[in-house]
Amino acid sequence: MKYKFIAMMTSLLLLLQLTLPVHTVMAEENNPGAEEAKALVQKGLTIFEIDKEVSRLNEQDAKIVLQIKQNEQDIMKQNSNVDSTRKHAGKVMRAYYTGDRDSIWMLLFSVNSFADALRMFEYLQMIITNDHRALAAFTDSFNKLKSLQGVLQASRDELQKTKDKYLEQRERLVKLQEELDTQLAVSAQAPAIEAQIKSLNEQWKKEGIPLFREYLNNLSAAFRELPQYVTKENKFMDLSSIKNPVITISDTDFNTYLHDKNELLQDLNFQFADDAIIAKGQKDQVQVTIAGKFILKENPDMNEVRFVVDNLEFNGFQLPDTTIEDFSKEFQLGFVPKKIVSYLDVVSVQTKNGTAVVKLKLSL
Repeated sequence: MKYKFIAMMTSLLLLLQLTLPVHTVMAEENNPGAEEAKALVQKGLTIFEIDKEVSRLNEQDAKIVLQIKQNEQDIMKQNSNVDSTRKHAGKVMRAYYTGDRDSIWMLLFSVNSFADALRMFEYLQMIITNDHRALAAFTDSFNKLKSLQGVLQASRDELQKTKDKYLEQRERLVKLQEELDTQLAVSAQAPAIEAQIKSLNEQWKKEGIPLFREYLNNLSAAFRELPQYVTKENKFMDLSSIKNPVITISDTDFNTYLHDKNELLQDLNFQFADDAIIAKGQKDQVQVTIAGKFILKENPDMNEVRFVVDNLEFNGFQLPDTTIEDFSKEFQLGFVPKKIVSYLDVVSVQTKNGTAVVKLKLSL
């Protein structure tokens, strides 16, 4: 009876452990297994995201293969066009080389009237026009063939890069999964941790991803329009040097701008540190952290201030580099002052002690 009671209590405790929310295993700082449990749940989220990246790369691989097949078919057709136009162009070139076209012009001297001369001139003009068309058609078809061959080579290069990246991420995924399986096999909290990994991944998919996308999408629009805001407000512009104006904005003013710009950003707050930027937000039970820095992206026509993200966190769990790269491709966070004020270009940007300083130059 005693053993039956102990077994029943053990089952009850395990059941309670399985139904705990995601953060419960890590909630107690003085719990010796808390740090280990969080590391395992973190690894589970990383595996989940890398698995998504592996699937995406696999799909991209298939698309590039189809693109290469289409390119090869286009090149075959274009080769046929080049052969056809080359033959025609060759006949024209031979005619000029052998002097046949010169003898045609001599016909002008054999006409008996001005009307005949006009008709003959129109006829000769038609021949020359057709000659030019034949040569132009060959040039165009040859250039198109070269362009298609370039596209094909670019597609093959992209395919190789995708395959290399796929193999790299696949290897990384397998290694992480093996590590997780090994660690869970010797963990007393394995059932609870597995349940929390599943719960966290599900919450990330249903709540985390949509919230990050919402923040990043609205931030992208807000960043683009920032120069228009700061150039209208005198307090942000230092015009003591007309040739080199300076924009200085505090993180407090920047947050005010964001919150006024879009109500969906009212829960997100930025902090400017020394060459670093940290943004934190919360909606319902989801906490997000976006960390990065401003960099100057120099372009031939106009420079850009780009916010480069190097760390993302969801409910205290760090997202892998593949997730950061995926979001960075989809959402461009930055601004180009010259698009708003055509005679001002940015030359440097720095964040320090709660402020961002953007140095400009007069570019007439």
